[in-house]
Amino acid sequence: MTITLRKLKEQLEKIKAMGFVKTHRAHDTGIGKTLEDLLGIKENNLRLPDVGNVELKAKRIDSGSMLTVATKSPEPKGINKVLFEKYKYLDKEGKYNLHSTVCGSRKNPQSFKVVFEGEKLVLKNKSKIESYWPISIFDDVLKAKSDKILLAFAETKGERKTKNEKFHFTEAYLLSNLNINKFKSAVENDKLKIDIRIGVYRSGKNKGKYHDHGTGFRINKRDFLHLFDNFTQII
Repeated sequence: MTITLRKLKEQLEKIKAMGFVKTHRAHDTGIGKTLEDLLGIKENNLRLPDVGNVELKAKRIDSGSMLTVATKSPEPKGINKVLFEKYKYLDKEGKYNLHSTVCGSRKNPQSFKVVFEGEKLVLKNKSKIESYWPISIFDDVLKAKSDKILLAFAETKGERKTKNEKFHFTEAYLLSNLNINKFKSAVENDKLKIDIRIGVYRSGKNKGKYHDHGTGFRINKRDFLHLFDNFTQII
């Protein structure tokens, strides 16, 4: 799709004025699909004659303007269950949990800490259980296949990642040149934190069985923008 930056800005302002819009697709990809449809594009790539090729990305904003950059379980496969069995604890309801926010500057109550070792982000723990994320896994969410990224932020309501979820697209930015050193610094200075969320099913046929809610990499929206050398607000 070829469009000028001025026209794109006008379209995004109209979308913002619409308020909450029901998702056009359930699950994680619903937010991107909804924005694509509202902009009238078939794929997530735009051609702006005055800017260049732009890849479209959309992100949900949680309370406090926190952004989930990615949801990625550590490697090797199945290691979260090993961590759960070693470090699980009983919550107030008498159910086993492992909810742990991990930082780069200090150990947390489970003595977890993350450090960069070569091309890996390693989860350090007292039991020396091998657990890590290859830095390359963040390419899909932090790097563009095109010259620039058009990143739109949306507030949400309704049941998340279902057909009943609604989005209000409130801000959009043009980003370029992810700085990997800024990314590493955000981890080391606790701006980018890792939430391990593992427990058991509370009801249904799987009640009491292991349930991995996903390991989320979370950062304040403003700090996320500063991971890039260049960013400009569109709306």
